[in-house]
Amino acid sequence: MARFFKRKSAAPAADETPTAAPATSPRRRDFSELKPDPDKIGISGSVPFVRLPDPARLFADRSARLLEAAPGHPMEAYLRFVAEVARAQAVIQAKGPPASLPEASDLALRSEHGMPPLSRHSLEADRGFDDGLLALLAELDLTTAPEASVAARESLRAASREDRLDLALQVFEGALPVDRIAECVFVSAALQVRLAEQAAWLDTKTLKPVADGVCPCCGGAPVASVIVAWTPADKARYLSCSLCGTYWNHVRIRCTACGDGEGVSYYGLDEVSKDVQVETCTTCHSYIKHLHQHRAPTLDPVADDIASYGLDLKIAEEGFRRAGLNLLFVI
Repeated sequence: MARFFKRKSAAPAADETPTAAPATSPRRRDFSELKPDPDKIGISGSVPFVRLPDPARLFADRSARLLEAAPGHPMEAYLRFVAEVARAQAVIQAKGPPASLPEASDLALRSEHGMPPLSRHSLEADRGFDDGLLALLAELDLTTAPEASVAARESLRAASREDRLDLALQVFEGALPVDRIAECVFVSAALQVRLAEQAAWLDTKTLKPVADGVCPCCGGAPVASVIVAWTPADKARYLSCSLCGTYWNHVRIRCTACGDGEGVSYYGLDEVSKDVQVETCTTCHSYIKHLHQHRAPTLDPVADDIASYGLDLKIAEEGFRRAGLNLLFVI
């Protein structure tokens, strides 16, 4: 039986491995709550606000992680499908041509008004995006993919450039049309490549916080929360953007959706991983995946969010809704 545990107050520091409370009944374990102490989270001094993506490694590493998690997994077929998408992303990223940044004047204006430098306007002006999307569709091997995915690829190929751009703009703004979800996966993959390339060229000194749960580079939503082990950010918390792959620093004990810190707790499933949990907020009843990358460096926000779907199913039973967004796994 799956063991679902909630971490308890007066426990050790936030990044220690939780243990399940003793059960008096085989049907359910006692729940307990963790109220982490901000002074015991393993952080000293200042940490970088952002870590920009490395497009040359991002997608190849993700594909490898997905293939590592796939064998014997209940969702093995889907993990292998997304691994193929990530492999194709790596190929088209390597072949280029590289993306260019918006005009310096536009970047300065957006920075002055506290807006992310990458916007829908830069996407509209980027004709290379559509070429990248078509290259991705051509690169994909969908031999073992579901029929819906094959049909979605052909639908995108047959669509006009304007229609593909319109769908990309909807994905960029988080308004995914339900009747085109299968197409959105491929469009999202092409967007991730283009935006990661653009984000990688930004000047970190000009990037500023936008709002809770909003990427400072492109305005995207986070896919997961990650405890990292980089120097000098050991055990600091970052959010990983679902679009451009940027990591940005976020207060360790604060909800990424509403900003509250009073109702934050952590849940996990022994059968999933001790290094992948969910962070919940009783104020807004939302949750986000919480990855302990400092203990398991190969964890990938996109890959391990999919591989830990059992946590989504269980936490939904507790009345929480998902705050993170995984564009390659819309649930």
